[in-house]
Amino acid sequence: MYVGSWARLVAFTITCLSLISCQQRLDLEAGLPAASAYSVSATTEFPGVVMVSIPGGGICTGTIVSHKAVLTAAHCTKKSGNYRVRGNFGAEQITSDRLNFGPGVVEDPNDISLLIFADNTFSENHVVRIADAVSSGETATLVGYGCNSLVTESGAGVKRAGTNVVARVNSYVEFYTPASSSSSKVRGILGPSNRAGSCFGDSGGPALKMVNGEYQIVAVTHAGGIVDNTIISQYSDISNRSDNRGFIADANRTRNLGIEGF
Repeated sequence: MYVGSWARLVAFTITCLSLISCQQRLDLEAGLPAASAYSVSATTEFPGVVMVSIPGGGICTGTIVSHKAVLTAAHCTKKSGNYRVRGNFGAEQITSDRLNFGPGVVEDPNDISLLIFADNTFSENHVVRIADAVSSGETATLVGYGCNSLVTESGAGVKRAGTNVVARVNSYVEFYTPASSSSSKVRGILGPSNRAGSCFGDSGGPALKMVNGEYQIVAVTHAGGIVDNTIISQYSDISNRSDNRGFIADANRTRNLGIEGF
C-alpha cells in the first residue's frame, strides 16, 4: 500500500472554497492503467453537459437531467441570484430557482444541487439519465468546463473530456491521475485519453458511464487535490448512495421535474 503525504484538497470551482488537509493511506496505482496522454482534449460532444455561470462571477459545470432541471454541485449554488446555463441548445437559460442538498463544503458527500427552469426548457436529446450503480474498475468519461492545469488554474470555459477508471467507491467515487513531475513541481494531467482528472471549473460536472448504448451520469464532481505525484478527483455518488438518490427523488416528486427513474 502507498502511504500518502498530507493532501491538499480543494473544491473545483473558479471561486475556490477553503483548503483542507487530510492524511490518507491510498493504494494509488494497483490495477489501474498507465496514463496515455498529457494534454486537454476539447470536445463538442456531450450536449447534456453545460456551463453554469455563478452570480457574482465564477463558473461550474452541470448536467441536464430532465426537460427542466440541471444537476450540479451544492457548493456551486450557494449564492442567491441568477444562474446562467450555456450549452449546445441556443440562447443561454437563466434561473434563480435552486434546491441544494448538502451545505456545499469540502468533505461533503451530499454536495449536489438542482437548478430548476421552466417546463420544456431543454429537449429530450439533451437529457442525460442517471445510472443506478457504479463500481471500482469501471471506465468513466469525465466532462467539464474547467481549467487545463492544476498549477496555473487557467484555460477554463472550454468543454473537454477524458476517461479514467473508477479507483475507489467509498463516501465518494474517486479517480486517480498520475501527475508528471518537473523537478519538484507537479503539473495537472487532465486527459484526453485514460486517467483524466478534474480542475477548477469542473465542479458539478459529470462522471459518465456507458449503459445500454448511452452515457448515463454516475457521479458529480466535488473536490480534489494532489497526494505526492497523484491527482485525486472526488465525485459525489448519485448511483449508490441512497441519501443522494433520495434527495433527487424528493425534488423530482415535489417539483414535477420529470427525471426518469425517480
